[in-house]
Amino acid sequence: MKNLSLLIGIILFCCVSCQNEIAEIKAVTDDFNYPVQSIVDADYIFSEFGERSSRLESPLLERFVQDTSIILANKGFKMTFYDSQEGDAVLTANTGEFWEKSGVFKANGNVKMINSDNEYMLSESVIFFRDSDLIKTDDWVTIQTKTGILHGKGLISNAAFTEYQILKPTGQMNINNNID
Repeated sequence: MKNLSLLIGIILFCCVSCQNEIAEIKAVTDDFNYPVQSIVDADYIFSEFGERSSRLESPLLERFVQDTSIILANKGFKMTFYDSQEGDAVLTANTGEFWEKSGVFKANGNVKMINSDNEYMLSESVIFFRDSDLIKTDDWVTIQTKTGILHGKGLISNAAFTEYQILKPTGQMNINNNID
């Protein structure tokens, strides 16, 4: 009887020990998602054809490399778009994600874009496509112009935020009926 209880005790000990070892091995061998590069007080200038096209400033940028390379700005950012013909525009948000291979930049949380005429757009997220110089969102937007406030859902704009279209405008619109 003593031998049987000793045998059961050894078997239970081995089973418990094996489970712990497997859990420990799994914890060590699982892929962790740590940044391969962290930049504090980041300030990057991007160029196309030898001329600066945009500038990215952020208190912290983290670069991750998995199937694709992504740069995260989880502590906010400011991106300036330079355009000698249409003026500079500034995009700010709480967080940003930049996919290096595709050249797509997504801004999230308290997104604000200001153009050279001090008109601005507010939204919760926008996507910037570097190859086409296009900014787009499917979220609600509010635009403050020199003549009033525009509201709607969805927006397409150039990076200078001088040519834009609200996809589904809402609210009251003032129309000038005076034809000169």
